[in-house]
Amino acid sequence: MAMRLRFIAVVLSATGLSAAGLAGVVERDGKPDLALTAADDVHMKEAIAKARGSVEQFIAAFGEPAARQRSFAVIVAVIDGKLIEQLWVDVESYTDGQFTGRIANDPYQVRNVRLGDRIVVDKERISDWMFVDRGQLVGGFTIRALRAQLSGAELATFDATLPFVIAD
Repeated sequence: MAMRLRFIAVVLSATGLSAAGLAGVVERDGKPDLALTAADDVHMKEAIAKARGSVEQFIAAFGEPAARQRSFAVIVAVIDGKLIEQLWVDVESYTDGQFTGRIANDPYQVRNVRLGDRIVVDKERISDWMFVDRGQLVGGFTIRALRAQLSGAELATFDATLPFVIAD
């Protein structure tokens, strides 16, 4: 089941972004908004490290999902020249250390992949993983890092648009 998020965290480099933290939000008609972060964002780096350090939990759940679990996805950094964009991949299979799936969101700047393209991702290259269990997010470390930078109305809007609950 494809996961559609209102906000998608995108790490960009070579675009003039240098300050850590949320660099801005790009609203796109008919598509999820993008939360831009700098390549050197400490919160995103920590989130990626957590995801990579716990990917075996995702692999185990994906290999034998419970009936209450759905929306298995990973993020991969797609590189197109000097541009780097984090894209969600709806996972279809996992074999020999590689995830196979389809690009689950429209790229913002990279042009070497498109929504729906099939992609193979080495386990070591993922930037995040997630699935939904009983309506609650499991994993989703970059989503959590993005959410932690929001407050007030932005946070309420973000939470209201999610197709799952994030337990703190």
